[in-house]
Amino acid sequence: MNEMVSSQSMLFLASVEIGVLMGVLFDLIRIFRKILKHPNFLVQIEDMLYWIICALLGFYRLYICNYAAIRPYICIGIILGAVFYFLTFSIIFMKIATAIINYVKSLVSKLIKLIVTPIKAFIKCLGKWIQVPISYISKKWHHFLYMNKLRYRQYKRKQYEQKSDKKVENYLKKSRT
Repeated sequence: MNEMVSSQSMLFLASVEIGVLMGVLFDLIRIFRKILKHPNFLVQIEDMLYWIICALLGFYRLYICNYAAIRPYICIGIILGAVFYFLTFSIIFMKIATAIINYVKSLVSKLIKLIVTPIKAFIKCLGKWIQVPISYISKKWHHFLYMNKLRYRQYKRKQYEQKSDKKVENYLKKSRT
């Protein structure tokens, strides 16, 4: 009897462990979502994958411990493990992860600004020298586009006239016969 109670309590602790692992996995997904923003359909796919992985992980762990015999106290243990994790370690883990993410983001932002600032200054300095040719090229380009637009209109107008001339000829042929 003592051995049976011991094995059942070990199984209950294993189910609590499964709940904690599910919580850790969910926090990792939350961190990934904080790092990379993505649309709702990807969030739904992630959630579906999360539950599939949790089910497989839980089944595998229960199979190792108890040949996957599901009892009510196992479900209670999983729920208690998840609740325990989310009320204790998850809060600390997410605060630390958020602080690290924000620090890395600010560091990357400062690094990008450090790299981009000299490039902007160089382009601004270079812009004074290149401004005249650029404006000349821009004017020529806009003139080229405008002329192509006019040519296209003329071409379409000729096509329309030819088409209408053919219709008139066909109508006249039909009316003469």
